[in-house]
Amino acid sequence: MIGEAGVFDLVRQGGIVMAPLALCSVVSVAVIVERAWALASASRRSERFHRAALEAWQEGGIAEVVAVTRRDDSLLGFVYRSVLSVPDADEDARLHIASRQVAAATRALKRYVWLLGTIGSLAPFIGLLGTVVGIIRAFENMAATGSGGFAVVAAGISEALIATAAGLLVGVLAIFAYNAFMVRIGNESADLREHADDLLLRLRTSERTAPRAYGSAVAQ
Repeated sequence: MIGEAGVFDLVRQGGIVMAPLALCSVVSVAVIVERAWALASASRRSERFHRAALEAWQEGGIAEVVAVTRRDDSLLGFVYRSVLSVPDADEDARLHIASRQVAAATRALKRYVWLLGTIGSLAPFIGLLGTVVGIIRAFENMAATGSGGFAVVAAGISEALIATAAGLLVGVLAIFAYNAFMVRIGNESADLREHADDLLLRLRTSERTAPRAYGSAVAQ
């Protein structure tokens, strides 16, 4: 196994491109940790609000749901609050509002994820640059010594291989995290759309059975 000293030796032998690769790896880890926590928190809060909203529908109808939305700060609560704040809007207007707020919530979930996609695409090319630099150094050593023995080119080849491996490692991890987050965000966005559609359906049904209940509930 490679010890701590061995890792630092490899980084040092990888040449100048290891600095941007190290920066890319730090940014990737920071984004992965932040987004993992943010997505998990957003999912829990939205699910908690959804359960509370369902209970409110059963216990007190629209008035109770409106009261629940005013106390909630989840993404789903934000969608509900935006739709319920316009009691005089028709079905098309409510659908537009719901779609716009779901899109805004999805953009919030995607925050910083673009960095992972960028790093995943860029890191292998940075590693390739290190490969080229290492090979150039190997040929320079050959020219300086006038021989082509392994000892002459070993440093340059080592730099090239380490830079290549580092670039691929950082890129693969970033792309994997990017794809995983995009799938997770897609699922969260789909859940928000389903819950928003459920709200619109309930409002449509409520207005047919009790036309004045919705407007009076929001006005309170």
